[in-house]
Amino acid sequence: MATLMSIPGYRRLVGTMAFNQTGYAMASVIVPLLIFDISKNATLAGSVSAFGTGSLILLSLFAGALTDKFHPSVVLKRVTLAQTIIWISIALMLSFSDLPLLPIVLCIVLASALSAFDAPSEQSLIKQMVPTSDLGTANAIAHGRESTAEVFGGPSAGLLYGLNPHLALFVQGAFHAIACALVPRKPNSASANLLPEEHDTNVSVLKSSTDGFRFVFSHTGLRAITLVAAVANIPMSAFILVLIFSYRATGESAFIIGLISASFGSGVIVGSFLASKLAEVVPLGKLGTIALLTFTISLIVLTTLHSNTVATIIALFIAGLPLASFNTAIGAFTAAITPDYRMGAVTTASTIPGIFLMPFGAFLAGFGFEHWGASTTLGLISTIALIATMMTLTSAVRGIPLLSQLDEVQS
Repeated sequence: MATLMSIPGYRRLVGTMAFNQTGYAMASVIVPLLIFDISKNATLAGSVSAFGTGSLILLSLFAGALTDKFHPSVVLKRVTLAQTIIWISIALMLSFSDLPLLPIVLCIVLASALSAFDAPSEQSLIKQMVPTSDLGTANAIAHGRESTAEVFGGPSAGLLYGLNPHLALFVQGAFHAIACALVPRKPNSASANLLPEEHDTNVSVLKSSTDGFRFVFSHTGLRAITLVAAVANIPMSAFILVLIFSYRATGESAFIIGLISASFGSGVIVGSFLASKLAEVVPLGKLGTIALLTFTISLIVLTTLHSNTVATIIALFIAGLPLASFNTAIGAFTAAITPDYRMGAVTTASTIPGIFLMPFGAFLAGFGFEHWGASTTLGLISTIALIATMMTLTSAVRGIPLLSQLDEVQS
C-alpha cells in the first residue's frame, strides 16, 4: 500500500475516483427517488435507469478506444467537468416547478453515458503506473474505494435529499468538481515507450474498438468471465431498485433508503481488506462461485424478509463480503494479460457485454415491482443470480490460472 501511494500520480487517481464515485453513489439514490417522487410511477423510474444504462453501453463501444487515443488523464478531466455541469444544471432545473420531466431525464441519461469513460481511464492509468506484481493490490484498493464511496454517498444522498433535493444535487456536483481538480496530470511524454514499435498510435477509433473486442472474445478465460458478468449484472442492477421502490412506497425516509443501499457496499469494503490476498491464492473461478452463491442466497432471503429493515441490511452486507475478491481477481487478470496500448479498448470490450443486460434489470425492477410486487420480483432475480452462479462452474472459468502463474503480455 505504502509503495503504491508513493507512485507519482497514483494518489491523485485514487482521490479522483473516490470523489467521482461518491457522486455516482449519490446519483444511484437521488435519481430513482427524484423520478419516483415526481411521476409516482415505478416503471418510469426503472425505465429512466434502463435508458441511462443503455446510453452507457452505446458510448462504451468507443469509450475505451477514445481513451487510448487521447490519453486517460485528458479524458477523465473532461468527463468529471461535464458531470459537474450536468448535475448542477439538474439542480437548477428543479427550481422551475412547471418544467417538464423530459429535460431532467435527458440530462440523467447523458450523465450515465459519460460514465462509460471512467473504467477504461482508471484501468489505463493503473496499467501505466503500477507494476504487474501490484495489480491485485491496486484493483483491491479500487473496489474498496468504490464501496466506501457507496457507503458514504448512499446515506448522504438520502439524508440531503430528505432535507432538500436541490441541496443533494448541488453537493453531488461539488464532488465531481473536486474529482476534476484531482485528476492526475498527463505526463510530458505519454507512455510511448510502453508501445511496441509496430503499434500505430494513429489507428482509427473503430479499428481500435474492434481489436479490443477481438482480443477479449479470442481469449477463452476473458470470454467466459465476461458472459458470467453479463448474466450476473441483471440481478445486480435490479435488486437495489426493487428495495428502493418497496421502501419508498411504504413511506420510508430517504435516509433509511440510502442506508439500505449502502449496506451492500459496506460488505464489499470489509471483504476488500482480504481481496488482494485471496485473489493471489484462490483461483478466479472459485472466487466467482463463492461470491455469486452468497449473493444468490442473500437475495432468496430477501424475498421473504425484505420488509424488515434490519434483516435487509444484514443480508445485503453478507452478500457484498466476497464480491471484492472476485472483482479484484477479474481486474488483475485482465490487466496482466493485456498490452498497455490496448488497455482502454480491452477494458471497454470486456465491460460492454457485462453491462449489456443491465437496462433489462433496471426495467425489470420497476415493471416487476409495479405489477408483481417486491417478493415475486426478488424471487425472479434470485433465479437469474443462480444461473450466473452455475456458469462459474464451467471449465473455461475454472481453468483461469492464478495471477502468479501469468506472464504479462508485452505485445
